[in-house]
Amino acid sequence: MLSINLRTDIENSFRNVVQENYNGNWQNAIASFLKLQEKYGWKEQLLEDVTLIRAEVRRKGGISSATIDDVIKKYRNNQQGGSNG
Repeated sequence: MLSINLRTDIENSFRNVVQENYNGNWQNAIASFLKLQEKYGWKEQLLEDVTLIRAEVRRKGGISSATIDDVIKKYRNNQQGGSNG
């Protein structure tokens, strides 16, 4: 059996969600949480990665608009060339 220690307010909130949305079925509630994590958890990681990369770019002085435009053009040219070849 799973045992976790939650702050009282979080435990009460979770208990209410389980009662109201899962008819008190803790197993279904946890299974639903795990499905959501599997489906959307990668987005949280991506956001964290992008945030860290942005901070590093700012620390190093940023990127000019011209550089961004050049990279976009190169990417689009590669995409078009890859689909034609």
